[in-house]
Amino acid sequence: MKNKSRVSTTISQKHFAILEKHAKEQGAQQKVLELALEAFDNNTLQDPPLSLEESFILNTWRGKLSCVVYRELFNNLVRSTDLKLAEDWYKENKMCMAFALEFFYQRPFKDLSLREILDGLVATAKISNWFNEYTYSDDGDHYTLKVYHDCGITGSKYILLMFENIFNFSELKYKSSISEKSLFVKVYKSELDKKGVPEAYRAS
Repeated sequence: MKNKSRVSTTISQKHFAILEKHAKEQGAQQKVLELALEAFDNNTLQDPPLSLEESFILNTWRGKLSCVVYRELFNNLVRSTDLKLAEDWYKENKMCMAFALEFFYQRPFKDLSLREILDGLVATAKISNWFNEYTYSDDGDHYTLKVYHDCGITGSKYILLMFENIFNFSELKYKSSISEKSLFVKVYKSELDKKGVPEAYRAS
């Protein structure tokens, strides 16, 4: 019995029946126990931890904060948006996008880096499946957000309003360029590191 250890224990009839069942498949009770212990040690019997995206979807659904909208219907709704009303709403709700990112990260917005803000915007947009493509690139002294969609020029203006909500709140410098199917926004790096978020928010 080299490199072997003897184990003596008592188990319930239910679990003994399971052991016997699998012993017939594996050839011996010892083999079943060894496989079960290896599986337990490798965590294959446990669910892996949820990613940020998965947690966001679950929390949003549990909190009844979202609804499912057919993609083409969403595009039509955005195309017909009253931009003046939308602009007024975002002005009244200056922390709207900041709160969304706090909900995503489960952390205060004031603790987020510029990179985390951009990662959060991209991740939540991909989860919502609103756009055809939503990415950003590192271009030296600035990042460039790139959005491609089917919402027309009104959609580009509306998406820009969402960006401006968080960038203006964070006092970030940015420059935008839009078309009927795309939106590009340069977000300059140094500002968030130098200023952080507004003093009024840091004090809250």
